[in-house]
Amino acid sequence: MRKKFLLSGLVMLFCLVQTMAQQRTVTGTVTSNEGTPLGDASVTVVGQKTGVRTAADGTFSINVPGKASVLQISYVGSETQKVDVSQLSSVKVILQSSSQALTDVVIIGYGSARKKDLTGAVSSIKAKDFNQGVIYSPDQLLQNKVPGLEVTNTSGQPGAATTVQIRGSSSIRAGAAPLYVVDGVILDGGTARPGGSTAFGTTANSDPLIFINPYDIAQIDVLKDASSTAIYGSRGANGVVIITTKKGNSGPMKVDVGVNFSDYMGYMKRFEILSRSQFLSALKKYGLSDSLQGAYNGGQDVDAMKEVTQSKITQNYSISLSGGNDNGKFRASFLASDNQGFIKKSSLKKYLASFNGQYNFLDNKLAIEFGFIGANFSEALSPIGGSSGSTGSLMSAALQWDPTYPFKINGVYNYPTTGSGNPLAEIDALNDNTNVTEILGHISATYKILPNLQYKFLYGLNYGTGARYINLDGWLPSFTGGTGAAAVLQQNLFTQIIDHTLNYTANVTKDLSVDALAGFEYYKRNAKGSFISAAGFNTNLTETNRVPGLYTSNLQNAKTQNPYTSFVDPTAELQSIFARLTFNYMDKYFITGTIRDDGSSKFGKNNKYGYFPSGAFKWQVSNESFMQGSKVFSNLGLRISYGATGNQEFPAGASREQFNLGSFNTINQTVNGNPDLKWETSKQFNAGVDFAFAKGKVNGSIDYYNKNTSNLLFATNAIQPAPNSTSFLNLPDAHLVNAGIEGYLAVTILQDKQITWEVSGNLAYNKNKVKNFTDPNSGKNLLIQTGQVTGQGVSGTTAQVFTNGQPVNVYYLKHFSGFDQNGNQIVSDDPGIAGDPNPNYIAGLSTSLRHGKLTLGINMGGSFGYMIYNNTATAVTNLAGIAQGRNVDLKAYNSAEKPSSGAKASDRFLENGNYWKLRNVTITYNLGNAGKYLKNVNAYITGSNLFVLTKFSGFDPEVNIDKSQNNYPSRSIEYIPYPTPRTLTLGLNFSL
Repeated sequence: MRKKFLLSGLVMLFCLVQTMAQQRTVTGTVTSNEGTPLGDASVTVVGQKTGVRTAADGTFSINVPGKASVLQISYVGSETQKVDVSQLSSVKVILQSSSQALTDVVIIGYGSARKKDLTGAVSSIKAKDFNQGVIYSPDQLLQNKVPGLEVTNTSGQPGAATTVQIRGSSSIRAGAAPLYVVDGVILDGGTARPGGSTAFGTTANSDPLIFINPYDIAQIDVLKDASSTAIYGSRGANGVVIITTKKGNSGPMKVDVGVNFSDYMGYMKRFEILSRSQFLSALKKYGLSDSLQGAYNGGQDVDAMKEVTQSKITQNYSISLSGGNDNGKFRASFLASDNQGFIKKSSLKKYLASFNGQYNFLDNKLAIEFGFIGANFSEALSPIGGSSGSTGSLMSAALQWDPTYPFKINGVYNYPTTGSGNPLAEIDALNDNTNVTEILGHISATYKILPNLQYKFLYGLNYGTGARYINLDGWLPSFTGGTGAAAVLQQNLFTQIIDHTLNYTANVTKDLSVDALAGFEYYKRNAKGSFISAAGFNTNLTETNRVPGLYTSNLQNAKTQNPYTSFVDPTAELQSIFARLTFNYMDKYFITGTIRDDGSSKFGKNNKYGYFPSGAFKWQVSNESFMQGSKVFSNLGLRISYGATGNQEFPAGASREQFNLGSFNTINQTVNGNPDLKWETSKQFNAGVDFAFAKGKVNGSIDYYNKNTSNLLFATNAIQPAPNSTSFLNLPDAHLVNAGIEGYLAVTILQDKQITWEVSGNLAYNKNKVKNFTDPNSGKNLLIQTGQVTGQGVSGTTAQVFTNGQPVNVYYLKHFSGFDQNGNQIVSDDPGIAGDPNPNYIAGLSTSLRHGKLTLGINMGGSFGYMIYNNTATAVTNLAGIAQGRNVDLKAYNSAEKPSSGAKASDRFLENGNYWKLRNVTITYNLGNAGKYLKNVNAYITGSNLFVLTKFSGFDPEVNIDKSQNNYPSRSIEYIPYPTPRTLTLGLNFSL
């Protein structure tokens, strides 16, 4: 037995020695093309599971099996490179920056393309170029980063929706937001979080992309012209935003960890009202001190604007795990986020998880890919509303608060006799909480039928369910009549998509290659919701006798219970056939043709199908023989495109008769059928040039476009005595034209091993106009009012119209011509065209300066050439309030106005909206590896919204409160918004 055991041991030892003899160690370094060491680059042995990652100084050491001979080195933002090490024991690898090589992969509809091969107007932003700081949703990553893309924060509330437009507004009624596509799945663009209003007005909607983890995004591609968007047919008129999430890489398991903490540093910009001393001086100035000073002077110095804010730490924790080999890769990530709002008792909490994988089978003929995103987020909403009436909301109460009076007397809330409200009491009395669960998933299978022909099947779904609980205690006066009120709202949203595509790529001849795509798509959307409300409770009716239970937990206790109400949107279905054909001749001449045929249940029965073609041509001049060896241009390409896209973002069932079932045995017609209803059509011409010179250190693009939208969707109410219903129709002669120029420029000023300085900027000009906007029956010019002006004394007033020969949402106001001898406003009897609310110019500027391990990044941007209507100054802080003991606008106090002037809507409150904002500044220090396990450790500090340069007197010129009327949108109106804070963030990232 001992002999056998000894013999076995000798055999094993011999095998081990042989194995070690067959292996060898290869060492090396990996740097960028400018000589910067690349830490955390992936180094794998081709055909093996062996892999390592480089250290912070770019070095690596790897054991290579005897039969293996090739290493593959990859790094984010660089071209993957393979190196033959069969005769080498040490290598130095220089990875070419993919941006400089113009080989970036850009995601386009149902496929991808190299950046230099694009024939359309597409902007691609990688993760390293995203905005930093407190980011609630992916669209904020792009603010001022893409020429022609306008991203406007509508509220400082954490998670509030932004207004996103590409190349201006293309509709007067239908949705103007772009189409969002995440990993090939088309999103609905809506949210499962119930909207609605409280006693304080309509609250801001949540962002439809809030469930996507910003740290999971690898790149975002923005498709702007018809050549790139026509593949999406009747949904491409407003542009397309394609989000691609991070995937696993070949190599050993990698764990990335990120943590950051944020705090507020006060208002980015305050609305200027009177201080305590100015308020007392105002009482004297207007002869009110003798009669009112006792009543309106509480003897204290109170800053209500400061008291409603909070300084609680916002926390974000993220972790991701990834790895794999040539046959399969995976990535999983998790995010826990607690974002405390700037206003007391407001917050956003998110818990996000994702998992994706890509696996190859059948000798790489079959590829299975899947992705899953699961999210739960909850909001605590402030008593701030965009439609608050005379009773106001939190911000109006804070602005109007007598700065000499305390918020509490003897421990009980103090309520001013002016009726302006106590802001802290409103925060205390309202509990408005939401909870939403969202799932986005997809699975696809790609099979290579032939080496050049592959078939792909994709199934995707997006499901969301949300609930909202509104509770207003009865002890708060003026809002509930002393009885309390509560409501519970629920909403569900479910969309599905099925894609079948065939893709053929081949070299027809030595100089000619072709890329052909054909596909079928089915899309289905269902939405439903319900709500119940009640009033008249027997608890929490006095402030001093409160119990912790909320009314929403005991609705049956109410004296008045409104019936349970539910709704179901008509199912929206879309069946489409599409095709795209691209020719590449000698890498000099590129031709792309696209067509899509959409059949939609939203269209009238006489217009079930729409056809959307496009064509584009590109001449890569720099590849011509006469340009070879050019000392000026390293890249020069000319593009031209023309095509048609559509917009069908109007209510499901708009073409059909609809009826509302009310209480028992009652029914009302709400929509009149229109069998001829169809999509809005945008025909767009685009001409552009892409260039790079100084050996690629200067690169950019310039585009001119003209987008003409016809068949504008219009809604009209039936003329009495017909039923009170709405008819949706197209205006065949009306047009909405957007025309403009976009430019982008990136410059590498310095570049060596120790220092790199890069600067990039973009500028876009857009002008729109409504043409032939006439009544189809009378031929007279239409004048559609919107832009509600809200507040005491101005109820029922509007500030904007859609009318012929003017920009969309043009201001339509009475003219203010000063003050009379009594200090009263002189306002014309009739309104007139008063100004443009649409920015004519949007611009962005970014710079990154690296010195050794220290990097400084700065992002800024602004909008110019437009006006903002200051509804807050009109109705909340107007000078008339001083006579009732309310605080007032400093600007009005310094004017010739007298308190008797009252509240009047006019062009007096139109203000220049031009602004330039420092969005974020980030300083990062790369510590490298720390100890045995921590790798690529870097710490950073980010300041967000540090300052804004503007003449606008409100909180923030970047504003767009929803003041729509009859579902016609408004634009650039400010009304007691949730203010924008300055934020400081400290963070740490590292790998394991």
